Amino acid sequence: MQWDKVKNILIAILLTINLFLLGNLAVRGWQSHRRTSELEANLRTLVSARGMQLDTAFSFPEDITLPELSLDRSRADEEKIAAAMLGEHAERTEQEDGTVRFESDRGTLEWQADGNVQADYTLTESAPTSASEALEQARRLCSRWGFQAEQASWTAEDTVVTLTGSVAGLPVHNRRLTLDFSAGDGSVSLVGLWSFGTPYTTANGISITCSAADALLQFAAESGETGKIESMTAGYRMQTDSSRRIRLTPTWKIDTETGEYLVDCDKKTIIGEENLKTAFLYLKLL
Repeated sequence: MQWDKVKNILIAILLTINLFLLGNLAVRGWQSHRRTSELEANLRTLVSARGMQLDTAFSFPEDITLPELSLDRSRADEEKIAAAMLGEHAERTEQEDGTVRFESDRGTLEWQADGNVQADYTLTESAPTSASEALEQARRLCSRWGFQAEQASWTAEDTVVTLTGSVAGLPVHNRRLTLDFSAGDGSVSLVGLWSFGTPYTTANGISITCSAADALLQFAAESGETGKIESMTAGYRMQTDSSRRIRLTPTWKIDTETGEYLVDCDKKTIIGEENLKTAFLYLKLL
């Protein structure tokens, strides 16, 4: 009988503790939700004061801490893609700045030290006449040449197709290839920024906290844009340091009605507009 009473008391104590912990967890969750709601409301007010608005469907992202990563240029991978695209006997020339150019009767391919790539390739099949045909042909060509991307994303507009990929499960906002079939001369042009290999942290590598509120306010204050902010996504951007090493720097991408912008998570600076059409036209002129 004594043991039954002790057991009931212990069960009651455990139930009381569990109820207390659940109640405490619920209070903390409610407080966190309230703080998030207040923060979003305050941000909407502050952004509006700068002449911009958050879209009604805008979802305020959580802060995230990301390490800076590095990548080494892979000449071997560049050679493989050149051989697959232009043939093994393509003529190769290298400039002092590290730019390597390949040329054959199939076309030309140029790799720069910072990962920028440009190519013109003569098609061996009919040029596509619709977005769906362009997308299908771009997939075949990139697979044949060896352009691979983790969690690849494809978009097509008319006969212009864009390939983007992520690194370590996060998007690299300026790592993209654009294939344009619209020349009408049986060729496709390829421009973009690409990388190979697995990123790594260095001995003096640091981790950077990407604050959504800080990036949003900085963008609203300095961009000079008006209109709606539709979304923002944390990820990386590719850039080259003084030693020509490719770095992946934590960066927010902010999508607006007029284009896409990048905000450095560490320096809180606006990197510039990454509007696809603007970037494509600029690279075509190089």
